[in-house]
Amino acid sequence: MTLLYAFGSNGNGQLGVGHVDDINVPQRCIGIPETESLVKVVGGGNHAAALTKNGHVYMTGDIVKSTQFHRPLWLQDQKWIDVACGWSFTLVVSDQGRVYGFGTGRSGELGNNASANNKTLTTATDLVTIDLDTKIVSVACGWRHAIALDEQGQVYGWGWNRHGQLGEIISQKPYIQAPRLIQFISQQQKSPIVQIACGHTFSMLLAQDGTLYGFGSNKYGQLDVLENVKKLTTARISTGWHHVAAGTTSTEKENPLFQLYAWGRNDHAQTVSFPNTVNQFVCGSEHMLVVHDSKVYAWGWNEHGNCTSNKESVLKPLEITGLLPNHHIALLGAGCATSWIAMDPFIVK
Repeated sequence: MTLLYAFGSNGNGQLGVGHVDDINVPQRCIGIPETESLVKVVGGGNHAAALTKNGHVYMTGDIVKSTQFHRPLWLQDQKWIDVACGWSFTLVVSDQGRVYGFGTGRSGELGNNASANNKTLTTATDLVTIDLDTKIVSVACGWRHAIALDEQGQVYGWGWNRHGQLGEIISQKPYIQAPRLIQFISQQQKSPIVQIACGHTFSMLLAQDGTLYGFGSNKYGQLDVLENVKKLTTARISTGWHHVAAGTTSTEKENPLFQLYAWGRNDHAQTVSFPNTVNQFVCGSEHMLVVHDSKVYAWGWNEHGNCTSNKESVLKPLEITGLLPNHHIALLGAGCATSWIAMDPFIVK
């Protein structure tokens, strides 16, 4: 059982709290049954998705025209193992390893030739099959591009490629209409890819041996992996619009502690250092959330209240635990100026 709380930008009901007002104090989300256990919460431009342990996907915001989380009809006939949100589209992965998308696909985000050519623009209720001749285990979305990881540790990409964020040579044609294997990664990598992430117009991959690969826009140095990180074993990554966070660890425990490193754009202090190890971390578009010693901290861009302050930017980690119930912190989620915290009331802190 997990209870979900949200705060931040909410003009389209993307927080799932039943109204469309921005909020800087966490409010309980509506619509997800208390019997569900959440495993992932992710935000897009003006919508959000939550994945449960039972394989159910709940959504809220502009794509589904709702201010509360609910299970869309077109997602109720399969069991899902992953979900990711782009600016105005969503991808889901079935337990059979098939990828589907819905939303808008003007730049090929839905891996569909017709939508990329503007011949057919899908509506929210059109579930598009994205053809991949391999079993996919996870997906990630940027502004208008997407990448997928298969069970062999290979990565495929499609959508907007103006900055090379799909690992393809930049050409006059700014988008890739159908999924393609990212060849240069397959040729370079010494070990399988185990995690994928997308920023606004860049992509990051984490290999099993801890090596990081980045491609796409490097305007803010988001592809320039810190030298300290290169010398350590990276175990987890997260990306914002223009920044990257990496968690390194020297242990292989089931619940490891991470030393957090961040780089890239820092105009709202989103990459300032955190002095302690963390249990969890996630990047929002231009802000950060972490858990340390059962306490939640937030910093970075805060114009919509997504760091709980009344200031435009939170320039150093701000503890926000006092605004939440005294429950175990199960997971963090973030999107474009949006924040979510899932809590389990039956686990003692």
